[in-house]
Amino acid sequence: MPESTDVPPESALELALRLWPRLRDGGSVDDPSDLDRLLGTQNLPGAPNHDCGQQFTFACFPPDAAPAVTLPTGEEAGGDEARFVAHVLVTRVLLGAGLAIDERVTGAMCDAYAFSWATTGGGDYLQSPLALALTLWLIALDPGSASDRPLPIDWTPACFEQHDHWDPDYRLFSHYDVRERALDWARYVSADPQRYPGVSAWTIVEPLLRLKDDARANIALGQFAEAADAGAERAPAAAMLERNRVAGMLRDYLAAGSGG
Repeated sequence: MPESTDVPPESALELALRLWPRLRDGGSVDDPSDLDRLLGTQNLPGAPNHDCGQQFTFACFPPDAAPAVTLPTGEEAGGDEARFVAHVLVTRVLLGAGLAIDERVTGAMCDAYAFSWATTGGGDYLQSPLALALTLWLIALDPGSASDRPLPIDWTPACFEQHDHWDPDYRLFSHYDVRERALDWARYVSADPQRYPGVSAWTIVEPLLRLKDDARANIALGQFAEAADAGAERAPAAAMLERNRVAGMLRDYLAAGSGG
């Protein structure tokens, strides 16, 4: 019998990665039903923290799979990190498409924040530098990122009873609180490549360019421009080209700021 030529269906993660460049550069999608496909993966088995009660995360892998993500910039993630990263990538697409008014997308953003910037703090955000770097995009795309309005985070899931990670007496995190924590982190890690192992500097730089009105973002961008890309291993040529795209954006931004 001839071998099957059927193409496997596109996964939610593959779809999110395919849609992102056009959304990033132009803010639009050809087919809005693609966004419905992404929304259809919310609150399904295999989504991060689905078992503990989070309702707005996206299932990009089956629950029994060994998840793995490779980013266009070359970084790789596996296990629970991959599930969280994939959720952030899908949420990024939906925010970039302008769906922040949809409570499902707001919930997805809040679920991502709850497991990163809304922990008890002290520099322990429960996520890898790669995951934290990608959540910077959510802050950059959140139209209310400067608002002091409390985020509608659902704190009822059982996982939030781990009081070493979440303070039950302080749960009124605002959009502004998350933005402040994230920019403090970016400023901190930009001083030393050893502070962001496993992630390319350019993965952190690109969303920071959208937050450049903040002084800390500007300091971080200047320091990243001076650093070698020591935060991630060497990558294939396609990934290096993607990093170089961002490096060019940073060069142009710094040259414009200096009048060059």
